[in-house]
Amino acid sequence: MNVFQMLRLPDLVSLLNLICGIGSIAIAAQSDSFGFALILLLLAAIADGADGYIARRFKGGKLGEQLDSLADTVSFGVAPALLIFLEFGVKEPVVGIFAGFYAVCGVLRLARFNSTISVPKAGFEGLPITAGCIMLVTYFLLGRSFVRVDALLALTLALSILMVSTVNYPKIRNVKILAFVAAVFGITILLYFINVQYMRIFSFLPFILMLSYLFSPFLKIPLISITNSKDYGNKKGLKAEIRREKQ
Repeated sequence: MNVFQMLRLPDLVSLLNLICGIGSIAIAAQSDSFGFALILLLLAAIADGADGYIARRFKGGKLGEQLDSLADTVSFGVAPALLIFLEFGVKEPVVGIFAGFYAVCGVLRLARFNSTISVPKAGFEGLPITAGCIMLVTYFLLGRSFVRVDALLALTLALSILMVSTVNYPKIRNVKILAFVAAVFGITILLYFINVQYMRIFSFLPFILMLSYLFSPFLKIPLISITNSKDYGNKKGLKAEIRREKQ
């Protein structure tokens, strides 16, 4: 069968995710627009969340599961690692080691997810690679006055370990929460084109949101704690969720 005939609406959104990731790498490598490269990764994250929502609302295709993971590998594994290296690795070679380790852990996390997707679970095993990438992006968006190489290395190492850990992170399915997060990312993107200084100030909000998610398994933060999941402890609900994610 022609591969283009196999594409469904969620697959097209996954391809948008991939295009944003490739664009982010290209821009960071060929120009000084590091900020715009970060903005493209925010767009990729919005697309990643949208394709999951669309797949649950409409019938997905056979390409969905694999295409989504391949796009995530580029946009949230390879792209942030290269951005870190290109921006900080020239003067600090050790940064390249941490960036490479992050990319490897991200790929391993996705491979583990794909190999265990048929097993019903209440949440994600390990930090989702999308969350890891956006945690780095929102940190960078705060501006150079807040970004320190030592703090960046510590954050990169922590995210890498959490991605391959067995820590349970919640699957946020609440449409209102997802819409709020998408709106925050959207405003951040809009402010980048209007006034970068305003964007720097506003970026504290998405940074805090991502930090809250990062610590949610340890602090039992309301609304995003795994114990608040509708499917928690409900095997039928979990199996139904698995079937939807496979579509």
